[in-house]
Amino acid sequence: MKGAVFDMDGLMLDTERVAVLAFDYAGEKAGIGPAGYMTERLLGLSLESSRPVWQAEFGEGCDPYVIDAFAREFRTEYYKTHKIPVKLGVYEILSYLRGEEMRLAVASSTRRATVLRQLGETELLRFFDALVCGDDVANSKPDPEIYVRACGELGLAPGECYAFEDARSGIISAGAAGCRVIMVPDLWQPDAQARASVYAVAGDLYEAMELIMRERRN
Repeated sequence: MKGAVFDMDGLMLDTERVAVLAFDYAGEKAGIGPAGYMTERLLGLSLESSRPVWQAEFGEGCDPYVIDAFAREFRTEYYKTHKIPVKLGVYEILSYLRGEEMRLAVASSTRRATVLRQLGETELLRFFDALVCGDDVANSKPDPEIYVRACGELGLAPGECYAFEDARSGIISAGAAGCRVIMVPDLWQPDAQARASVYAVAGDLYEAMELIMRERRN
């Protein structure tokens, strides 16, 4: 294995719980009521690909771009007084993989501007050789395009790369691309089918790092 590709929200950054608060706020502002529960349904989806999910729940008049604007309004105010929370073990696993001379990329459905800002503020950006974001691809997760492209930007085949994911759509995307998928659950807990489809499920990024360390010793 020569590389690793990381999702961002819910995997490196503990932002999904803030998303619940943001969608509650956005739903109230948009007149549909608290919508924080939608966070789990939208994990890994780009804004445009989330449209049918919103409309199935709230009707064809529900505009995800309006919801997103209100949610961004909430997050902007929230992060004025709160640091962006990072997941346990993220600095350690990235440092370890760098020490093993692996090439590293991000594959996130989030907009590039947000990815750059949040990874910059948390001092994680320096670890990565490539970023592929939601507005860089035509097809969002669960389509494999984002992982195929991320591995390509590292100059590696997907089969040479680990993929770290926390959500169903990301697992499907990375697996279809041909990566070795390690799931680190966040809001969504994997069912039997998901567990059977991934290389491993780790309780946190420390456990994921220990798994790779054992592999590389053998």
